[in-house]
Amino acid sequence: MSDHVQKPIIFEEDHLPPATIGGSTLTFLILAGLACMATLIGFTDLGPAKVWVSLAVACVQGIVLTVFFMDLRHGDKLTWLTAVAALFWTFLLFLFTITDYLTRQFFAF
Repeated sequence: MSDHVQKPIIFEEDHLPPATIGGSTLTFLILAGLACMATLIGFTDLGPAKVWVSLAVACVQGIVLTVFFMDLRHGDKLTWLTAVAALFWTFLLFLFTITDYLTRQFFAF
């Protein structure tokens, strides 16, 4: 009968302990609050600042998602390099789009 006793789980260096329910719930509540904030911003009249405030909320949501839900904070150097490369390419895409928009000639036909 002693063969059927289950040994305690010991996490090795390569494995992380599972996320706690409290931490996941807090992360979810933060994301839900940011989603409500984005919805409220959409219904307010902020003028041209509405775009920038909405982009700021979206950036915070993306950071919370990658760092906590995708466990980037426990990632190795290659994972961080991939995340930084993705941010760099996203920055370049926005930069080229804004450059194209700002350098267009608007003619009245």
